Amino acid sequence: MYRDLPGLVAASYLPGGDLADALRGAEGRSARTKICLSFLARVRLAPLYVLIVIGVNVVLNHAVSAEVRTQIVLANSTNVANLQDHRIWTLVTSAFVLDERVGVLALIPLLLLLSVAEVLWGWRRLLVVFFGSNAVTSCLVYGLLLAGVRGGWLGGAITVASDVGTSYGSHAVGGALALTLPVRARRYLVPLAIAVVVVPLLNGGTFTDVGHLLAVLLGFLAGWQMRRRPLAGRLRRPALLRADQTADQTLAYSFDDVAGARAALITALRQHRPVRLDDAVVAWSDQADRIHVQETRDMDAIDGTLAGGAWGVVLGTFVGLPITGLVIGAGAVAVAARRHDAGLSDTTVERTMRAVPKGRGALLLLADPAGQPALTCALTRTGGTPVPDVAQS
Repeated sequence: MYRDLPGLVAASYLPGGDLADALRGAEGRSARTKICLSFLARVRLAPLYVLIVIGVNVVLNHAVSAEVRTQIVLANSTNVANLQDHRIWTLVTSAFVLDERVGVLALIPLLLLLSVAEVLWGWRRLLVVFFGSNAVTSCLVYGLLLAGVRGGWLGGAITVASDVGTSYGSHAVGGALALTLPVRARRYLVPLAIAVVVVPLLNGGTFTDVGHLLAVLLGFLAGWQMRRRPLAGRLRRPALLRADQTADQTLAYSFDDVAGARAALITALRQHRPVRLDDAVVAWSDQADRIHVQETRDMDAIDGTLAGGAWGVVLGTFVGLPITGLVIGAGAVAVAARRHDAGLSDTTVERTMRAVPKGRGALLLLADPAGQPALTCALTRTGGTPVPDVAQS
């Protein structure tokens, strides 16, 4: 069985694709304005976060003394001293504290950036990219500084330097946006994002500038994952991770070719709200009778490396070995992901393809049995033929 990279769906299912489709189908400026306003209703996390940052820093700037403010900033910094003392909460709280006195107007670009990301991705992905990248970047910077201090390349004063603010998270969001926007925009935004963080380093940048570079690279990885696995945020949790997994049923439909099966997947996704869909796989056989599979949910070695490396560097920070944690986490989870078969199993796919005539494509769905009539009706209209006696094993 040959696993092809995910990428089964049309551009409308990529981040922001639904907004692009809606605008493309609108006629007139007023219709486009109404659509944009309707999509702005998605913006919830971005203004809430910016308001909290403003509130925290108004208190620090006007309600406490300069000495107390300095102590609070240092206590919430992701510097070497704090992370060596296992003050792990600073990986989160540092994103709410600003090192300098910043006016409200200066935070408007941050609000716009996060709002655009939330409209395109949804608040859950924004939360993961912003705070996840902030934590991982802080741990990587900590590991580099710790190695520099222990190796005698950096002075001990850097271990108590302040390292707070929104810059790591915002740089990661910017990098992810540069990768998830349409092709024409990516041609300009990706080089621009790289230039923004590389130029300060060429001019003798600080460790914070190194963190900005790392954050943008993490953002690129996040954006690449969104484009490579666009359905991961649309399908629910894998069935093997849910308590009611026994209630799910495997449904299979054959089509004239693999293109028909891919098109049928879009039809199945349009039934996503009334029908609970937990996994989807498109499979086909080539002339050498080799089975090719494109999955929407199962984690492969690449996903395992990225996820394991991120968790490894954070957990490794607990024991003062972030780089070691990065290597061990990436390797261990990559191996586990490659061996683990979540959602629709390989056995089910192989059994289905043996029941499908050669040259035809197949669409397998793991769905709530209550949704089978709606799915069968919709997919039959697209040329699908139900494959009988397919059971999950």
